[in-house]
Amino acid sequence: MSALRRNCLATLSVACLALTPLLAHAADYTVGLSVATLANPFFQGMTRGVKDGIAQYPDLHLINTSANGDANTQTNQVTDLINQNVSALILNPINADAIVPVVKEANKKGIPVFTLDRGAACGSCQVNFLETDNVQLGKEGADFIAAQLKQRYGTIKGNVVDLEGLLGTTAGDEREQGFSTEFTALQKDNPGLKLIARQAADFDADKGFNITTQLLAADSQIDAIFNGNDDNAIGAIRAIRQADRFYPIGNPKHIIVIGIDGTEQGLSAIRKGQMDATLSQNPLTMAKQSVAYVEAYLHGDKSKIPAHQYWPHMLLTKANIDSPAAKAYGLWGDEVSQ
Repeated sequence: MSALRRNCLATLSVACLALTPLLAHAADYTVGLSVATLANPFFQGMTRGVKDGIAQYPDLHLINTSANGDANTQTNQVTDLINQNVSALILNPINADAIVPVVKEANKKGIPVFTLDRGAACGSCQVNFLETDNVQLGKEGADFIAAQLKQRYGTIKGNVVDLEGLLGTTAGDEREQGFSTEFTALQKDNPGLKLIARQAADFDADKGFNITTQLLAADSQIDAIFNGNDDNAIGAIRAIRQADRFYPIGNPKHIIVIGIDGTEQGLSAIRKGQMDATLSQNPLTMAKQSVAYVEAYLHGDKSKIPAHQYWPHMLLTKANIDSPAAKAYGLWGDEVSQ
């Protein structure tokens, strides 16, 4: 305890009493958050997870910003947070390369940077990069489609569409990498497996709808659609239904649809039998962990903070979506919608 505070406690003077609250908060820290957008349910869940995490630590305070999908806006917002001398930054970059200059500026000023779900393309400039294994998500998406086609035809064959995510983000690029590499490997032993279209729907339901509408009009046979996220998938489902091409799961004409994230809309579509599966992440628990790393770092406990970490994910289908295992993992889409 400082001499000033000891004197305050001893004398209990009016001036000292006024000063005591300031002393009590002398070790408080401000954390700046920048998410790519709040138009996407996944990032709404992430923001809630950061807020819930911050609430667990009385010494942490949050300045919350959203870039509304614009990399220049994000650069300006993060620059402003740096100029406010925040104690730490949690960033969800729109573009892995575009965010690098401001991350390096934060480094120069001694502000630690933690990236969440999407990273910055500068390696050690981040104290911690916490994400789902996006390459693995893409691979598992290809394997799920292959398994469903084999169940339908007795062999792995069929016409498949790839609705890519937002390229230029680590999540979009790596999911596409995982899917494409695994799909190509599957094709070597299964010549009847064909990729008939690959287009970027940018994690956007309307783009997913428009692209799928065009593809359905151009091709009478589509067996499956891989989607970079659940928003892409929801758009694809809407297009399938509008084109009067929807058939229930199990029907030979059913178009297999798998997404990624585990949003409320995705979970609802699975329960209704409109969507086959989602590879669910959990932005609530992932964001809380990022905040825990910030708290540890600011208090000098850096030894247990990994430079890079993959957060668990789970394949959800109608068969397991309401199982104890799924509930234990966390159906964040349901939680955020409540």
